[in-house]
Amino acid sequence: MSSIREARQLWQFVEDAEALGQSVVMATLVTVVGSAYRRPGAKMVMRQDGRMRGTLSGGCLEGDLFLHAETVMATGKPSIHHYDLTEDEMWGLGIGCKGTVDVWLEPIHPHAPFWQGFQRAVSEDQLVIWGAELPEGRRFLMTSRDTVGDVPTWARALPIESGIETGRQDGFWWDVMRPPERLIVAGAGHDAEPLVRLASQAGFEVTVLDPRPHVNNPDHFPQARHWVKAPEEVTPAEVTGSYWVIMNHHQRRDEAAIRLAYASAPRFLGILGPRQRTDEMIANLGIQTDGLPLRAPVGLDVGAETPEEVAVSIVGEMMAYRRSRSGGPLNGRQRIHA
Repeated sequence: MSSIREARQLWQFVEDAEALGQSVVMATLVTVVGSAYRRPGAKMVMRQDGRMRGTLSGGCLEGDLFLHAETVMATGKPSIHHYDLTEDEMWGLGIGCKGTVDVWLEPIHPHAPFWQGFQRAVSEDQLVIWGAELPEGRRFLMTSRDTVGDVPTWARALPIESGIETGRQDGFWWDVMRPPERLIVAGAGHDAEPLVRLASQAGFEVTVLDPRPHVNNPDHFPQARHWVKAPEEVTPAEVTGSYWVIMNHHQRRDEAAIRLAYASAPRFLGILGPRQRTDEMIANLGIQTDGLPLRAPVGLDVGAETPEEVAVSIVGEMMAYRRSRSGGPLNGRQRIHA
């Protein structure tokens, strides 16, 4: 699985390269066996003058990949390259990742029909399924609004909503690009600022909900959208399926935010402050918490005290929840990505 937000940033790099008359190649991680820096679906773009955007390995493979990318730029033919990162004698780098990976390199021709469809897809916050017959066969792409190429019958039947990510079938490799999770931060206090900043960096699309314009504005939260309104002014349909962190430090506004979040089928509902206070607000509202993804107090137990530390704690828990992980230490594990 990969992120539409990441793909959008890569496409901006492609457009910049085109404006400069530079050829570009997309490098995509299509197979990982064992441990690796990133997972299948990760992408980066390399351009003719050696500049790159994105990363696949943290820096240990990119130099060698660029040499192959130059060949792809010259010939116009895609290629696949296999790297066994367990071969320390070959690499001589003491690479920390001890797995094997396959990287697919393909030239990007921005005005070709497939790449025009790709550009439209990444510009919209919709789920995208795309793939190709490796290394240089048919491409296809699907969104709820668009279909490009000859889509295999089995691809149309993929159980996307079950969380399926990447795979291979009938000689094709395919990937799912999902829109970023939406996070509603209810409360625009000073302690929300590092949370919004860090959550945005972690890939969440953040909206700050607070009726006070002197704090809920781009000066305080340049990474977020701003709803300068009370929770009572928002309908549940506007925020369905969002992540929530409620941190108004004001009980009436917190209760109003909890009521709105509860009615909107939240994916994650985190509430700042002692559990006793949360239980009191839940009782006041008369709502049932069975099946509610409630996290109260929100955050991982890392001994956080400062606003920046609390932000790390909360965003860490949301990231773990997003990937269905425990949020515990990696110490002693043989593999980072289970």
